[in-house]
Amino acid sequence: MKLPISHLPNQGQIWSWISFDVANQSFTLLINTVLFSRFFTSVVYNHPDSNTVWGYIFAGSMLLVVLASPIAGAIADDRSWKKESLLITGVICAILTCTLAILQPGQLWLAILLYIPANFCFNIGENFLASFLPQLAKREDMARVSGFSWCIAYAAALLLLIITAGSILLFKLNSAADYGGLFIFAGVWFLVFIIPTLLYLKEDKTNAPSVGNPIIIGFKRLAASARSTAQFRDLALLLLGSFFYGVAMTVVIAFASILVSNLGFTDIQGVIFIAVVTLAGVGGTIIPALFQDRIGHKRTILSLLVVWMLATLGFAYYAYTFQQGAKQTPPHIPPQWPMWFFACLVGFGLGALGSANRAFVGFLAPQSRSAEVFGLWGLVFKLAAIGTVPFGLMMDRVGMPAALLTLTGFVTAGFAVTLLVDEKRGGATARDEDARTAQTLA
Repeated sequence: MKLPISHLPNQGQIWSWISFDVANQSFTLLINTVLFSRFFTSVVYNHPDSNTVWGYIFAGSMLLVVLASPIAGAIADDRSWKKESLLITGVICAILTCTLAILQPGQLWLAILLYIPANFCFNIGENFLASFLPQLAKREDMARVSGFSWCIAYAAALLLLIITAGSILLFKLNSAADYGGLFIFAGVWFLVFIIPTLLYLKEDKTNAPSVGNPIIIGFKRLAASARSTAQFRDLALLLLGSFFYGVAMTVVIAFASILVSNLGFTDIQGVIFIAVVTLAGVGGTIIPALFQDRIGHKRTILSLLVVWMLATLGFAYYAYTFQQGAKQTPPHIPPQWPMWFFACLVGFGLGALGSANRAFVGFLAPQSRSAEVFGLWGLVFKLAAIGTVPFGLMMDRVGMPAALLTLTGFVTAGFAVTLLVDEKRGGATARDEDARTAQTLA
């Protein structure tokens, strides 16, 4: 059986790019989704408003990414610094991840000083990683490459979850306070899988570097891009729609472990729940890898957003029945099996939507501005992290069902905006820009 990318050239380059997708799973999954959110709210800052504070910290780190992403991308494009930027942020994130193991109960400010720069480096590194996509694949193959890489990354995430669950059982890690060794493991994993990227990934020099201060030049490039927003209106619409459904995706990543804990799941059940989400995500990535280039980027995104609407509605309804049952005397707790079904829907949507969105942005992005465009892409998804603040507040003060119901509204808004994107027109605009750049360099 042939792999979806086996017919493509530059196999070494593609696999070294995929290796970084595998590397950063240790942070996005073990730190942000499974371990550190629980560790923070139950060990570092065990207070009634812990969800709110966690939302502020997560959103604050994302705000820094929002501020830095566009200018960092513009500078990387101008100076061809994408690879250097990717590796530096990856190494810093991996080292800081290991240092999370030193945290003790009550060390709130130390946790902030370690976690925020780690999360910043991870997220801005994702932008640099995605910006390589236009040089690795033609527009008609981007969804295939992005989807396959996402699939491999999800398979690695599943392996990480198996190792985590096994470690919890084998070493009797009975509480979140015992997670220090797992933080070190996550950082080492990150460092090891960066090595192929360091050795084999190459960066195409698509621009002649400008003369002068790179920061000033970066701002000039951003200003030029802002003036051409009307020209790239379909890309702008896609990014706007991405912001809305990105809120739902970011909240699920940041609060998944906390949500299932509040619904009566034990620590080991929580890890298994995330494993089911991840396994469903592997299946979800197959959709973009095999079908998106054939049926179209827009149609794929819209179909996946419908799945997410159903998932968020079902999640909110289950949380409502759980809370109502808990108030009864004696308590009447609903069975857990619907949550496993919703886990499959959520995971399928996360895997497929993340990969499909990255490929659609790559399809609409001129190659000469790929880091800049993916810097804006990163800005949009990181700006969506502001949704973790009102979500945390609603969790603490209104309740989980109402908080989850707001996610459906954000997904619906993203669906409505994505309907306005003209895929053919946007792709033609990007190709025209690439042609003009080629003539300039010639």
